[in-house]
Amino acid sequence: MILFVGNLSRLTTEEELRTLFSPFGDIIKARVMVDKITRWSRGYAYIHMSDPQAAGNAVKKLNSTSFMDSFIMVGPANTKQLHSIDWS
Repeated sequence: MILFVGNLSRLTTEEELRTLFSPFGDIIKARVMVDKITRWSRGYAYIHMSDPQAAGNAVKKLNSTSFMDSFIMVGPANTKQLHSIDWS
């Protein structure tokens, strides 16, 4: 299951997201979306977790919690978002 994580601090790294989500289960990929020109974070990311139940638990526990001085939004990625993810 792929999760959308929004309202991230611009300083958040993929490694920090892996650390945040790893207690809930195996992470296949983590991707902080960045501006193509400036390479600055756009404030959101995607987390691909191997177990849908673990991903659901992560959503329940992490949605609307404080992470790096921001209240993050965590939920399943929608179809439109899934088509726009560049994992490279």
